Amino acid sequence: MASSKPIPCGPCEEGKVYTKADIWCYNCDEGLCSTCLSHHKKSKGTRDHKTVDINYKPFFQAIKTECDKHDKQLHLYCPSHLIPCCDECISRSHSKCTGIKSLTSEVEKTNVEESKESVERDIKSISRLFEKILNKKLSNIKTGEQQCESIKEPIFKVRENINKHLDRLEKKLWQEADRLLDYEKSTATSFVTEIEEKNTNLQTMQDHLQSVTTHTSKLQSFLGVHQIQQQLHTYQRYAEDIENDDRANKFDIKMKQNDVIENIQSQLESLESLGEVAVVKTETPLNRETNVRRNPQVE
Repeated sequence: MASSKPIPCGPCEEGKVYTKADIWCYNCDEGLCSTCLSHHKKSKGTRDHKTVDINYKPFFQAIKTECDKHDKQLHLYCPSHLIPCCDECISRSHSKCTGIKSLTSEVEKTNVEESKESVERDIKSISRLFEKILNKKLSNIKTGEQQCESIKEPIFKVRENINKHLDRLEKKLWQEADRLLDYEKSTATSFVTEIEEKNTNLQTMQDHLQSVTTHTSKLQSFLGVHQIQQQLHTYQRYAEDIENDDRANKFDIKMKQNDVIENIQSQLESLESLGEVAVVKTETPLNRETNVRRNPQVE
């Protein structure tokens, strides 16, 4: 029964009249128009046949009674391959098969209801199996996401701890540098102020020297110069001792880097990976409920 063409009414077609079928009869395996259906239901031999609306059940239009390969009627059955065959199939592909049967006899001895129930059980069983696989795989995806995060988290913690420790060391180093600078600035500023005061006093002494030698008597000039010489002697000693004064030395603020830092930096630069991420496959038992009852030979 071709699915691409309208189903003809079987009885009408026997009478050389083409009529489109509205009903399909399972038992007769043919279509019926509304007129023939009326006779079909009245006849004692066919009144109990199972029928279905063709438009309501379009699936049955896809069930063919002809061979897909040779377009010939299927009327034989190969028990070795568990498939219905046409004459061409038998001669070409099943010539060595034994026990070829009539398709009608195979159909007659088969309990369709039992086969249907068996197929339904297998459908449900396979469906449950697929649901198990889906649930396991969806759970596996979620677990994989959690595992991925668990891999990232410790690395993040390591970086965070390293950064915190470096921040502490950096802060400590800056504080030490600032403390040393403040001390040296304070010492140098005090020293500069002291020198500036003494230099100002020397300028005052020079001005005073000029005064005592210009507008005074010779005796006064002698005594004035002598007094200035005594004061200047103190400054001479100060100038001589200043070479040994640590405050006069130039200061530089430098840092000697810890050798461990260089080693760590060198090791980090040579480090190509923090670890290796890999997928480990583990076989999951599925506990299948279905078993193959008959194994057909490969055609």
